[in-house]
Amino acid sequence: MGPSLSFRTWLLAAAAIGAPALFLLWTPRADTPEPEEGSARQTAAPPAARPPAPAPGAADELPSEGPDAELRQVLSEPDPGRRLQGFFRVFAPLVSSDPAAALLRLRRVPAGPERTQGAFLLVQQLGLTDPEGALAAAREFSAPGDGGQLLGVLFSRWAQQDPATALARWETLPASPARAAALRALVESWSRRDPPAALAWARGREPGADRAAALEACLRELAARDPAAAIAEAANLPAGHGQERVLQQAFAHLLRRQPDEAARLLPALPPGDAQTLIVSDVARTLAERDLPAALAWSNGLTIDFTRWLALGSVLAVWAQRDPAAAARHVLELPPGPTLDYIAGQFVIHLAARPTEAIAWAESLTPSARDAAFVTLASAWAQSSPREAVAWAGGLPAEPTRTNALAAAHAVWRALDPAAARQWLEDAGLPPATRSRILAPR
Repeated sequence: MGPSLSFRTWLLAAAAIGAPALFLLWTPRADTPEPEEGSARQTAAPPAARPPAPAPGAADELPSEGPDAELRQVLSEPDPGRRLQGFFRVFAPLVSSDPAAALLRLRRVPAGPERTQGAFLLVQQLGLTDPEGALAAAREFSAPGDGGQLLGVLFSRWAQQDPATALARWETLPASPARAAALRALVESWSRRDPPAALAWARGREPGADRAAALEACLRELAARDPAAAIAEAANLPAGHGQERVLQQAFAHLLRRQPDEAARLLPALPPGDAQTLIVSDVARTLAERDLPAALAWSNGLTIDFTRWLALGSVLAVWAQRDPAAAARHVLELPPGPTLDYIAGQFVIHLAARPTEAIAWAESLTPSARDAAFVTLASAWAQSSPREAVAWAGGLPAEPTRTNALAAAHAVWRALDPAAARQWLEDAGLPPATRSRILAPR
């Protein structure tokens, strides 16, 4: 069975099971990277000519019977789900049998889910038989904020069949964010088919955003197969969001398979956002398996904030099992910035019993106690905002009193703006205190 027949069968099956199933196939990916500035060569070839626009008033000249009449009828359905399902029932067979006619009719469909999903079907079909027409249709029906999804679907399919031809077509795209999205989709698909070839091509690109995007696509695929290799290779990516995405994905896979290896590799990462984003996951995974070992690993980290994040994650796991023991451990930490930070975080695990949390915080050093009080006010306010604000307002010393008031009142404003505003009007606070309470946090 040839590809066209296979695609026709898929379309008809989709129409039979209903449009909602297809709609799930065509939604923007949550992890689609944001386009990098300057991600395309500025000397790209001119775009392929787009199909001619419909004549003015064409939508008013639809025949009173046949597919046009059916489309007009299903698009008048007020229920969104039924409308989309009915649209696919009529449009999918048309795409398979006569793509050119489907294109003309799709232009008359108003913007919305039906037009978007119809474009997906049309581009897929044209990609099998008319590459130039598929490119033109993908560009015509792409929305400015969709991240180049139509082009991505098209180039992903082409890369599965013939990466060299897909690359040649990609080179003709003009400079745009959609060009970068198409490159990522192409290389990810190519990497699944021939990882060494895709990685070699990406490495051979001239330094710049295209090379970085291609390398990221290769490494995101490699992360699922060999996370340690992807972590090592990520050093070749420029520092930034792309490198962070690769490292997060690779460490997530490595933690599931070899948590000790993840713990060994994390301190070797250069200090920065990537290490900060990953350390909590590593510490939590280690703690769930072996609390003493996780504590020892966390305390061995040399960067202060990274160590604090790790220790906080270990203590969160400990608090779920034995909150009293975890609370005692915090009290035993030496005075200093580490204790101040940890106290301000750990008190969240005690906030369900405010009286006990206050007594625990009173046993801390003054600076750690004050950090804990501010966090406690915010956490307490989530369940009892009026009580939390009253307690914070009764604290004896500044600036802790106002800081705690501001934390509790911010939560109250989010939960019940009218009540929080009325309390502030009736409280009789000095203007300076009111301003600090209402200052953005």
